[in-house]
Order: sequence, then C-alpha cells, then structure tokens
Amino acid sequence: MKRVVLVASSSLLLFLNANSLKCEKKDNRVVCTYFSDRSDGQKEIKLKFHWISPKSPEDDRTREVSIPPYYGSAYDYRFIPGRVPGHWIVKVTPGDSNESVSSSFDLNESDDEFFSN
Repeated sequence: MKRVVLVASSSLLLFLNANSLKCEKKDNRVVCTYFSDRSDGQKEIKLKFHWISPKSPEDDRTREVSIPPYYGSAYDYRFIPGRVPGHWIVKVTPGDSNESVSSSFDLNESDDEFFSN
C-alpha cells in the first residue's frame, strides 16, 4: 500500500511541474528554470525568456533558449550585480505557442550585499 501512495505522489509532483517556471537566487545570480510537459522527446523545443525590469526598460532582456531532445527543462540566468532592485517578472513562451508561463522575484537593496556600491 505504501508503494502505491509513493508512486502516486511522485506522478503528481511531475504533473504539477509541467509547463512551469521557477526562479530562485543562487550565489550572485537569479536562475529561472522552465519545466516542460514533453510529449515528443525527439524534437527540440525553442523557448523565449523575457526578463522584465521593475523600473528600467534598459535592463529588460529577451533571450532564446532551446530544450534539447529527450530533456524536459531549460534555464536562463541574470547576474544580480548591476540589476535594478524591485519586483522582477520573467515570462517564458514556447516557440510553438502564444501562451506563456511567468514567475517573479524581488531584489532588495536592504537584504542583498550585491547592491553595496
């Protein structure tokens, strides 16, 4: 009985991560990882990461990234030094779709040593 519950829980976690975006601070950068619900593992998936700055359009960035065949995720990152503090939004759009997935994070001067100039 315990084995069935464990398998069901693992399957549910994989289902919840399908076509999702997770951003987190790691060392001196913010890493955003897109998890794809792959139905065809032999085809490359093109993604467009769009980083939207809270205050300065000059700090926005759009970057194209690919998920290689047989992989289920891809990531993009930005270094924290030099970024505008505030509420950032990251959107990822698969190349074959008009639907996007978004995530957000906050960079604050008060709790981050990277803004001490």
